[in-house]
Parts: sequence; C-alpha cells; structure tokens
Amino acid sequence: MMINFSAIGKRIKEKRKELVLTQEKLAEMLDVSVEHLSRIETGSYRPSLILIEKICAIFRIDESELMFGNKQDYKSSKDLYFKIESLSAEQREAIERIIDYMD
Repeated sequence: MMINFSAIGKRIKEKRKELVLTQEKLAEMLDVSVEHLSRIETGSYRPSLILIEKICAIFRIDESELMFGNKQDYKSSKDLYFKIESLSAEQREAIERIIDYMD
C-alpha cells in the first residue's frame, strides 16, 4: 500500500483548523518551523514517524486515522490511555486490579 503524503497533509491541516490551531501554534507544539509544517500540510515534505506520533498525541487520534483516514467507531487505546493518565494514583491502581481480575 502506498502512503499518500498529500492526503496526510490535508488531514493534518483539517484537524488543525478543527482544533482552532494556527500553523504557528502547532509548529511550536511540534518543535518544528512553520515552513516545515506548511510543507507537510501541502504534501511537499514527508513527516517522520516521530512527528506523526507527536501530531497524533496532540490531536488525540490514532495513527491509522492520520495516515489512512480510518476513523474508529470505538474508543482507541490512546483515548483510554489519556483517560487513565488523568486519574489519581488510587484510581489507576483500581483499574489495574480490575484488568488483572479479568485476565
């Protein structure tokens, strides 16, 4: 399967605008120049895997959604991760006990 970097750039731009982020703000969050981000959004540059992971973390989407446009109808593991991270230590321990019990 060929990776369509123009489509990836378009999805980045669409999601950035949906989140009301300027290119300047997203570039700052990603620690890249505005020019670099602009070229990624137009498909002129290919984002590195590390940058794709950072973008997905900021957008709170799965890599498959960014890379291929595959939106999940269910909560992705990243969504679950972000929810668990926001819990207190005691709540995380309780979740871990529940998961251990289910094994």
